[in-house]
Amino acid sequence: MESRRQIGSAPAANSSDHPGTSAEESLRYPGWRVVFICQIGVLSGIATIFFTLFTLFIKPWQHDFGWNREQISQAFTLAAISVAICSPGMGRLLDRFEPRKLIAGMMIAFGLGFASLAGLTPNLGRFEATAVFIGIAGTGTYQLGYARIVASWFERRLGVALSIVVAGSGVGSLFIPPLVQHFITVHGWRTTILILSILPLLVGAPLTFFFAPSPRTLLAPKTSHSQPGSAIGLSWRQALVTRAFWLIVLGVGCMALGENGVLVHLAPMLSDRGIKVEDAALIVSILGGSAVAGRLLLGWVLDYLEGARIAMGAMLLAAGGIFLLGQARTFHAAALAALVVGLGMGCEYDLIPYMFKRYFGMRSFSTLYGLSYSVYAVFGGTAPLLLGYVYDATGSYTRILTMFSVVAASVALAMLTLPAYRFAASSPDAFESLPLDKEAAVESN
Repeated sequence: MESRRQIGSAPAANSSDHPGTSAEESLRYPGWRVVFICQIGVLSGIATIFFTLFTLFIKPWQHDFGWNREQISQAFTLAAISVAICSPGMGRLLDRFEPRKLIAGMMIAFGLGFASLAGLTPNLGRFEATAVFIGIAGTGTYQLGYARIVASWFERRLGVALSIVVAGSGVGSLFIPPLVQHFITVHGWRTTILILSILPLLVGAPLTFFFAPSPRTLLAPKTSHSQPGSAIGLSWRQALVTRAFWLIVLGVGCMALGENGVLVHLAPMLSDRGIKVEDAALIVSILGGSAVAGRLLLGWVLDYLEGARIAMGAMLLAAGGIFLLGQARTFHAAALAALVVGLGMGCEYDLIPYMFKRYFGMRSFSTLYGLSYSVYAVFGGTAPLLLGYVYDATGSYTRILTMFSVVAASVALAMLTLPAYRFAASSPDAFESLPLDKEAAVESN
């Protein structure tokens, strides 16, 4: 029976063999520069630009085109399902080729697709087709690719590094919604969409391509197209039959129900309850700021404590916040609920890459991440559609959000049954450089 190992206290006896381990403690370590570039990339991608800000465009689209909320939510669902379908394939590509090139190309495609929303007409079919394209292109712009880059740079400070990267979408949620709401009010939603498309096209894509290399690209450019089997760890087929994989995926899926449902319908839900649209946008920002703080704290703690207990705590916070949002009728109540839900919301973006590296290594890291995100995207894409249907049928979000909070709390308790970590190497390149014939020895530890 494996004993649980705290990653933060992993022995440093081999630090002379792997000098990069101690280098992670210094801000001069080149991996930290890559981390902040990846954070900007996440902020410029589909997670912030489309999924987080979608809620601010629901009422303008209702007004201009006469669509109901269920119809508008269908576009969100189609984009999410497109991400779900494409994520495993994108993961396979990221495991085989240099991630920054794939990400930059997909970022450009996503930016062009998002910009095309400025030309929307009452043709609902066109709107849905554009959403599908945005989802396909956006598959290369969220945490999947950036986590692959960062996980190859870090070992001892992996949790902190990942938390900084995934905080990118939270930073976007903190600062961008009030600004976007102001532009929608003053300049209209079409001009606002064109302005937002600048982020992926002129910021995310070039920064990623030029300044987010993997360690191998930086240290040995001639070998950047490495063979997929050169990284140590389980194959994706081996990982799929483990209990750890399915427990993590179950948690991801159930969290997505509450999170995406809340994010998409938050602004119109608060507006329906008499809260001004400007205040609703501020509450979205409070949620985003709380999510940033929660992700950074969680990432730091992951380097020292067991992921199972951290996952349980974060999910319980999110469940409690979702319940409170379902009951909130005033600005102060909604702001408090957003603060609570934000602390737990998005924890999967830290936990998935961190725990996948610890349980399965780097051999099929992005493939497994892509598979798990497919589950997340299906659940997350279904949730807004379900909330839109329930609202159109009953005129209320309260009962469905209460149900989502109960599901999230139940899954949180199940996280305590996760097994011990399988991989706990002390070198940031341990999973990238060991030959395949060492795999059996690593797996047997």
